Amino acid sequence: MWILWVLVVIISVIIAITIYRRYGRRLTERQIIASQQIVNKGLTYALGDLGDALYLNSDKYISSTLVANIWGHEVMAFEFVLPVSGVQEVVVVRQAVNNALREYAEKNNLQSASETDMALLVTDVWYDTRIPELHIDIAHIINQETAAYIRDLRKLNQPV
Repeated sequence: MWILWVLVVIISVIIAITIYRRYGRRLTERQIIASQQIVNKGLTYALGDLGDALYLNSDKYISSTLVANIWGHEVMAFEFVLPVSGVQEVVVVRQAVNNALREYAEKNNLQSASETDMALLVTDVWYDTRIPELHIDIAHIINQETAAYIRDLRKLNQPV
């Protein structure tokens, strides 16, 4: 009889773990989607004034992909790939986009989980030399995982 109780407990634990994992995964997916929409809107706002200065080719809808899967499931960092007709200094691009993102975050009351960084922050900028494209990575520092990601990038001497 006690074997039956042990089996019931083991099966109950397995079911509970499965439900917890599914719920956690869905919650994270919803957080990623919400964060991605905010970052997409922020860069769309930023590029409204910067498009010509950055030599952008297209006025199409801006979209991004999650770039931080290797760092953890709750790191909200996204990459944008934008077609360009020319090259601007990377430092100039980073500063201009960060300034526009700061303005966007202030207008929309976006709060940062970091005491030292704004809510939206450019983490990487580079040009693909084979294809005329500008790559911009932006983090939405909405949680401690993303704040830790930024700290890790700084430790790796990345110019965040």
